[in-house]
Parts: sequence; C-alpha cells; structure tokens
Amino acid sequence: MRIALASSSPVGIPILEALAEGDHEIVFVITNPDKETGRGQKISANAFAQAAADRYIPVEKPKSHEEITGIFSSYPVDLVVTVAYGRLIKKEALSIPPRGWINIHFSQLPRWRGAAPVQYSLLSGDKNTGISIFQLDEGMDTGPLFFCKSFDIGADDTTSTLLLRLSTDAAKSINAVLDEILQGAQPTPQSSEGATLAPKFTKEDGRLDFRREAQTLINKIRALGEKPGTYLTFRNERLNVARARVVNELSFSGDYGTFYATKSALYVKASDAWIELLEVKPAGKKAMSGSEFARGARIGEGERCE
Repeated sequence: MRIALASSSPVGIPILEALAEGDHEIVFVITNPDKETGRGQKISANAFAQAAADRYIPVEKPKSHEEITGIFSSYPVDLVVTVAYGRLIKKEALSIPPRGWINIHFSQLPRWRGAAPVQYSLLSGDKNTGISIFQLDEGMDTGPLFFCKSFDIGADDTTSTLLLRLSTDAAKSINAVLDEILQGAQPTPQSSEGATLAPKFTKEDGRLDFRREAQTLINKIRALGEKPGTYLTFRNERLNVARARVVNELSFSGDYGTFYATKSALYVKASDAWIELLEVKPAGKKAMSGSEFARGARIGEGERCE
C-alpha cells in the first residue's frame, strides 16, 4: 500500500523506521509546523520531521484542516497511520484515503482515551498499559480496533521510558497490521464500558501536595516530572522535582511538607512516609541532587515547603 505517516513526536520515529524497512511505501509524512525551541527560541523542525527528512521522505507541515485535506491531491495514498500527531482529524480528511486513517495509541482502549494515556497510567498507579491500533473516526479514540496488546509497566518507568518501550514494541507490529488490512481484515467495534479519559496536563497540574500519600506523589513525579514538570514551592520560589523515591526506614518525625537534610540526602515528609528528593532544579539554575540543593540553601531544621 501507499501510506502516509502523521506524527509530531519522537515516539513516531521507531514507527517511521519500521515502515521504511517494510513492504509498504511511505509516500510522505505529516507533522506540526516548525516552532521556536531552546533558549535562543530558534525556529526548527521537530525530531520526527528531521528523521523523515534524513530518509528523503517528503515532509508536510499543514497549519489547518484545509491544508491537511489539500495535501492528498498532490500525494494520493491508500491509508494514513498516525501516532502522537497532536491534532484531531475531521471527517472530510478521514474519508479521503480509500482505507482511511489508523491510529497507534498507547493504552488498552477504552481505558485512557485522549492525549496523555501514558501519563495517566503512571499517575493512577496502573500495573500495566497497552498498545491499541484502531480505525480513526470523529470521536476521541473511539474507533474500532485492529490490534490490542497488554504491556507491563516497570516500577521505575517514567513517561519517557515507557513511551520509548511502547513505541519500539508497536513498531514490531505495525507492518503486520497493515498486511492484514490489505488482505481485508475488519476491525472489532470498541466497547465504551470502562472508558476513562486522559486529557492534556497544564503546568499547574504538576504541583506536589504533601498532604497526599508518598506513593501518590511518586506516581505524579514519574508521570509529570519531565513534562509539564512537578514542583514544590520553597521560600516563595518554585523547586522542580524530577526524581524521588519513598523512604520507609527513616524514623525522623515531622509534619507533612517538612524537610529533613543530611550530608548525603534531602527528604520531605508526605502524609504517611518520607520522600527522598533525588534530583531537583531550582528556578534559573541547573538540575542537581537534593543534597546539593540542601547544602546551598542551608535548609534549617523544621523548615517546610509551602
């Protein structure tokens, strides 16, 4: 088949590589327009677009629904594969390719429909997630399923590590799914029973509330610590927390939000246990260990986060 691939994320790169090595022809890729990145706010292509360009695959960066539909007059294809594209596709565009659009989604649908399924899996303390490949329709991840697979979540997984493992695993299956579609396979209707939603997060969603249980806070750091970032407020300034762990053996007493610093570690009290802050980033400074921050800040006995 002649196919297009739509993605705006590095998780699309393993899929791109698998399809490029398969029997189906990637006619072009679709991605978001270039944007300003980095401290210098230089306008540049995203990693997925660059990976496609490195393979000399035409890259289209439509800014509107009308531009998306117009692309197909120049590049007729049989089917479009999407993964983390970041834009809802309207009915008009969905109906252009003869075999429609299929989406690779990183959950076992109907659980965690939406833009952030991996983050919600980690945030909720799920022990497993999955890969779903389904026919796109106008709903929010409601289309019928071609493929669904369970996938264990590791105890130390973060959003980035889990996404990488899921996208790498999905890449092993996508060509077989396309072969089945070419041979006439029909998708199975998706149930709505047990459906949950996974909308995008905002920066404020990353605030750590130490009145909560320690494991709940660790789950949030694993899910959101990289993006949009998890943080506490100390001395009226934001302190980002990138990595942390629950410490059950610490016997020092304290109310929730209380700091306890030693020469080698920095701890903060949750409602039920202490958490060691392994990696933090003060505003305007580079990332550092919790103990480095404690030494520089000279945290006093009994000081608390806000």
